[in-house]
Amino acid sequence: MNAAPTRETIWDESRRRLIRGTVVGSLIEWYDIAIYGQAAALVFGTLFFPDFSPSVGLIAAFATFGVGYFARPIGALIFGHIGDRYGRRSALVGTLLLMGVATTVIGLLPTYASVGLVAPVLLVLCRLLQGLGVGAEYVGAVTMVAEFAPAHRRGYYAALPACGVFLGIGLAAAVSGVVATLPSDQLMSWGWRVPFLLSIAVVGIGLLIRLRVPESPVFAELREARQRTRVPALTMVRTMPARLLLVMIANSPLAFNIYVVQTYALSYLAGKGVSKSTSLFALLVGCAVGAAAIPLVGKLSDRSGRKPVYLAVSVFCALISFPFFWLLDTGNTVLIVLAFALALGGGCLAMFGSQAAYFAELFPAAYRFSGFALGREIPGAALAGPAPIIAVGLVAATGGAPWLLAVALVVVALASAVAVAVLPETRGVGLAPAAPVGSGPAAGPGAAPADVPDRVVKQ
Repeated sequence: MNAAPTRETIWDESRRRLIRGTVVGSLIEWYDIAIYGQAAALVFGTLFFPDFSPSVGLIAAFATFGVGYFARPIGALIFGHIGDRYGRRSALVGTLLLMGVATTVIGLLPTYASVGLVAPVLLVLCRLLQGLGVGAEYVGAVTMVAEFAPAHRRGYYAALPACGVFLGIGLAAAVSGVVATLPSDQLMSWGWRVPFLLSIAVVGIGLLIRLRVPESPVFAELREARQRTRVPALTMVRTMPARLLLVMIANSPLAFNIYVVQTYALSYLAGKGVSKSTSLFALLVGCAVGAAAIPLVGKLSDRSGRKPVYLAVSVFCALISFPFFWLLDTGNTVLIVLAFALALGGGCLAMFGSQAAYFAELFPAAYRFSGFALGREIPGAALAGPAPIIAVGLVAATGGAPWLLAVALVVVALASAVAVAVLPETRGVGLAPAAPVGSGPAAGPGAAPADVPDRVVKQ
């Protein structure tokens, strides 16, 4: 009789499919976010809110961008529950389909000129559906990889799905850059739709890959041991509320700073007469820098620990905030590209590499998906969605000067550093159902006892 395959054997056999499947999912997530944000910054105000002044139309367009973020915690609850109760793989297939279909439909929507107020209503509805899917996509991808990967290389492998972030933003910037070269009448009539419609092709490829990925061995053990909770999110909130709060604060630069850099900065540059193609090229370069930084930062966290690496990235995000706007204000193409390379690639995107394995290790298997997802998406609803609107308001309050917005970026980044300083180190902790959470040299606030839920499901 053949022995059951070990986790190491499953990892070796499925590693390539798993990495491809999770990277493609993150690519679609961030492609969808980026093309929506870019369209909100550049064309949606005119297409869906033409009766407003340009400034109010821009704010209204950014408001529809923000609506999706209010749906993300709901998506985190729904798909986090599915992931913790019925399987990580099932949740990931659901998020992929929901995101892709909603994005494709946006490319088919009529504009205000055709159907009046129905157009922005439909846009908001599609954005809500996008938000539901996005609310657990990245977290599910990282959780899957973290639960498969060998402990000594978990930081590196868990960071790889985040490369889909750079690929998605980069692909969106590239497609939008090509579309932006169209004559204005063609861009506003049909060109803006192309980036959204292309989403369906990427979803089809991602679905084919993802359906071939096996279930997480950690979830399989959890199910076999009958240790799944009835309501994972509720158990997590009762068991470790302090840790959840600290994770939310630690994630705040990825809920605020990154959207100021990748979304608001495009309209900021447009207001200074910088061409759309220059802005999108700078964004693309920032993404390329992030592509290199994410796995390197993840690998560094395997060697030096999760906390010191995360702290260093948070502090860098604070330090680069003022120089980012100084470089943009020069109007010089090379310096604008440098600004995005440092602030987006070396700062915000690099943070994905430091947080991937760390956040997965901070929560027990029984509610890891839910805890990780809510820890990311609650601050997303509070900060990410309103970020471009907040940015517009802060810059307007100072007569067009960006210094107050830069102060806000510094405060958010330093708050993240403080939260990480309080959280425990987790490098080397086990992720299997029987592994203690917060075990090791530095258990901290919110540390839980053994990774066994207080209410298990009898099967």
